[in-house]
Amino acid sequence: MNEKLIELEDLPDNLGVKLEDKFRTELFDKAISIAGGVRKLSFILGCHRDSIRLWKNGAILTKIGILKKIAEITNTDIPAIESKIVAIRSKRSNGKDFVKIKFPIFISPELASLVGHITGDGNLSKKQFSYFNQSRELVDEVINCTKFVFSSDIDPEEFEKADGWEIEFPKNLALILKLCGVPLGEKVSQNFQIPSWIMNGYSEIKRNYIRALFDDESFVDSSRKTIIFGMSKNQDFLDGHKKFLNNLRFLLKNLNVKANSLHKPQRNESGSFQVQFALPNNVHNIFEFSKNIGFTNIQKVRSIAAILDKNI
Repeated sequence: MNEKLIELEDLPDNLGVKLEDKFRTELFDKAISIAGGVRKLSFILGCHRDSIRLWKNGAILTKIGILKKIAEITNTDIPAIESKIVAIRSKRSNGKDFVKIKFPIFISPELASLVGHITGDGNLSKKQFSYFNQSRELVDEVINCTKFVFSSDIDPEEFEKADGWEIEFPKNLALILKLCGVPLGEKVSQNFQIPSWIMNGYSEIKRNYIRALFDDESFVDSSRKTIIFGMSKNQDFLDGHKKFLNNLRFLLKNLNVKANSLHKPQRNESGSFQVQFALPNNVHNIFEFSKNIGFTNIQKVRSIAAILDKNI
């Protein structure tokens, strides 16, 4: 099920990309030949002729907008170009100005997990995307999903803290993740919904998204035999937040897991409001959740197992 989600034409024109050497040289040679020389091509592209030589030689990254014009001049299919992208511009701590990446970006369960985790305990900003958690297995899952979706070459900066681990990834990955449907900026201060490709996705897509969110944002109440999910929002965005949570309840129903109605919003000390819902406290429903969705968080896996062991 290799369905494209993000293609070259979805990227901003000012984003610089690196192409495979042989393909890049041949593409620019073809454009130069059709235009009738470097000077004429520079006039068509609206750039200095020295820029063309630098792009052709790979001395600087080529902007998406230029590639679109080159594709039109040479009658080259956009998919043929995007399959030759090997990196995008993104400042890194090692001094490099690019990060390797596979392109295009396909819909996958790993991407669904990544979107779920960033919507949960992650953060997307114009500078980077980061993730913090007290559970090492969840931090590792985010790293592994990022490598699967984008490139095995991507390694985050990692900071071990007293209460967990924080990881930070290169800047322009955040730009692509925003295109995938991840909210950019403070999540409590904006409306966002579950991306349509997840709402309409096959079962494994839905399962991985829900699992990631529940790993980050839910609590297993062993005494009441239930799981409680909750996220917070500023008051002005509560209506949109309720829609988001009801869509999440709908996805649970798709996977044969029942969810109770939303609780009344409760004001936090920060001034935002948390809205929760719980799974009906019966063992069968917990079993269905464990079978069809489950957790990656080891402590939550053990808590669910304890409930089932005592009641089955």
